[in-house]
Amino acid sequence: MGKFHRLYKTDRARDFDHEQDRYVRMRQIYETIDRQSYQWVVVLVAGLGFFLDGYTLFASNMALPMVSYVYWKDEVSSIRLTCINIATLAGTLFGMVLFGFLADKIGRKKMYGVELVLLITATIGVVMSSDGQNGSMNVYAWLIWWRVCVGIGVGADYPLSAVITSEFAPTKHRARMMASVFFMQPLGQIAGNLVSLIVIAVARNSGGSDDITRTVDMAWRWVLGIGVIPGAIATLFRFAIPESPRYLVEIEDDPVTAEFDATTLFNDTPMSSAFDTASFVTATGSAIHMPPVSSLASDSLHEDEEFSSLPPATLNSHWRLARTDIIRYFWTEGNWRTLLGTSLSWLLLDFGFYGIGLSSPQFLAKTWGQLHITQVEPSWMTDSRPGANVYQMFFDTSVRGLIVLNIGSFVGGFLLILFAHRIDRVALQKYMFLALAALFIALGSMFVTLYSGPPAVVALYIVGQIVFNFGPNATTYMIPAEIFPTRYRGTCHGLSAGAGKLGSILVQIFSTYYHFGTDPGPVSTHHHGIILFVFSACMVIGAAVTHFWIPPLQQRKGRHSIWGGKPYTLETLALGRMGRKSRETNLRKRTSRRRAMSFGG
Repeated sequence: MGKFHRLYKTDRARDFDHEQDRYVRMRQIYETIDRQSYQWVVVLVAGLGFFLDGYTLFASNMALPMVSYVYWKDEVSSIRLTCINIATLAGTLFGMVLFGFLADKIGRKKMYGVELVLLITATIGVVMSSDGQNGSMNVYAWLIWWRVCVGIGVGADYPLSAVITSEFAPTKHRARMMASVFFMQPLGQIAGNLVSLIVIAVARNSGGSDDITRTVDMAWRWVLGIGVIPGAIATLFRFAIPESPRYLVEIEDDPVTAEFDATTLFNDTPMSSAFDTASFVTATGSAIHMPPVSSLASDSLHEDEEFSSLPPATLNSHWRLARTDIIRYFWTEGNWRTLLGTSLSWLLLDFGFYGIGLSSPQFLAKTWGQLHITQVEPSWMTDSRPGANVYQMFFDTSVRGLIVLNIGSFVGGFLLILFAHRIDRVALQKYMFLALAALFIALGSMFVTLYSGPPAVVALYIVGQIVFNFGPNATTYMIPAEIFPTRYRGTCHGLSAGAGKLGSILVQIFSTYYHFGTDPGPVSTHHHGIILFVFSACMVIGAAVTHFWIPPLQQRKGRHSIWGGKPYTLETLALGRMGRKSRETNLRKRTSRRRAMSFGG
C-alpha cells in the first residue's frame, strides 16, 4: 500500500469519465482492491488504535485496585469500583452505537481519528483526577465522568476499525487482516500488564515504606498515562487515511473519486478507457454480455431504466427513503435475523465470559491458592497477614493476570491469524462456543466439589483464554463487519458490539449482589461453581444462535466441516439472506440488460 494523501491534479479524474455505468465502475473499484496483497499499513493504522483500547482496558484492571487503595483503603464494599466499571462500559456501549451510525451517516474518514483524540483527552482527564485541596473536589465523580469519556473513545474504535479494515481488504486477505487488527488488543493487554509490573517495581524500590499512599497514587497515574503515547502515534496515521472507496461509490455515489483513490492508494494502474464489459459478471455470478458502455448514446436511456439504476437509499438519504430501505432490507428480506444473531451471540459471550471475574485481584489470588484473608476485606487486598507488603500484592496481581489472561489470549489470537483464511468463521464461532461451555462445566464441577488444585484450575483458565480469543471473542468482532451492506455496516457492527457491552453491564450489576468466588471460605467457592454452570448455558445458547441465525461467509466444503471454502465478496454478502432474489440484484440485472438491448435494437 502506498500513499495516504492524494497527489494528483484535478483533471486526472477525467481518466475515469469514459465509464457511465455505475455498476461497471463499482466492479472496477472492487477489482482494484482485490488485486492487492496483504495490506500491512491498513492493519497497522487500525491495529494501533485497537492496541490502545486493549492497553487502556487492561491497565485499568491493574490501576483501579491502586485507586481503591489510595482513596478508599478501608472500604470493604467494591461498589465504587463496580460503578466505575459500569460507567466505562456504558460509555463504551454509547460510543459503539453512536460512532457506528455516524460512520454510515457522515463517513468513515470523518470519524476516524476523532475517537482516539477523545480517548487520549479522557485518559489525561483520568490521570489528573484528584480530590483537591482538603476535599474541595470529589475524585470519585471525576473518575466516573472521565471513565465514561474513555469508554466512548474505546467503543467508537470497534465499528470504525472493523469496517475500515474490511472495506480496504482484498477478499482473499480479509479474514487475516481483521484477525491481525483484533490481535493488537491482546498485545495491548500484555503491554498494559508489563507496564504495571515495571511501574510497581520502580515504585517499590524508590518509594519504600516512607509514604506508600503517595507512591501508589503516582504509580496508577503512570500506568494509565503511558497509554497516551501509542494513542498519539495512531492518531497521526488515522487522520491521513483516505475515505473507504466502497463508501465513496456506494454511499456518496462518487465513483470517479473512489476509483482514483483506490488506484492511487494501492499504486495501481487505472482501468483502460477500453474497459471490456463483454464479460461483466454481477455479484451473484450472472453473466451479462454488453458492448462497451463508453459508446452508449445518452438518448438511448429510458426514464424507467434511469430510475432503476439509482443506488439504494442510505442513512444520509431523505428519511422516508431511508426508512423504506431499512424496512425492506431488514424486515421484508429477513435480515433482522442476522443482526439479532450477531448481537445476541456477542451479548451471551460477554455476559458469560466476563462474568467469571478474572480481573479481580482477590479472584486471581484465590485461583492460584494464594488468597490469604480470613474475612471480607477491601477488594485490593489479597493478603491480610501481619507484615504483608502492599507493593507485593499489586505486583503478584499483575503476574497472575499476565499468566492467566495474557498467555492464552496471545496464543489464541496468533492461531486465528494463521488459520482465519482457511476456517469457516461462522462454524468456528459455533464450535468454540460449545468448547467454552464444556470448559465452564469442567471448572464448575471442580468448584462445586471444592477441588483445590491451583495448577489444574490455572491451566483450564489459560485454555479458556485460548479458545475465547481463537473463537467467539474475535469472530463476534469480525462477522458484523463482513456480513452487512456498506450502507448499514457501521451501524450494524455498532449495535452488535453494543449488545455485547450490554451483557458486560448486566453481569457487572449481577456481580454487585453476588461476589463470584472472591469471598473466603468454601461456600463462596461452591456458589461460584453453580454460576459457572449458568454461564455454560449462555455459551450453548450462543452456539445455537450462531448456527441458526448467522449466514455463512464462505463457500462451505461440508455441512459440519469447520474448514471453509472460498470467501464471498462483501458485495455478495451485502445481498443478505435473499441473495439473488434481493431487490438490488434484480435492479442491477435489469439495468444492464436494458442497456445491452438498446444496442441490440
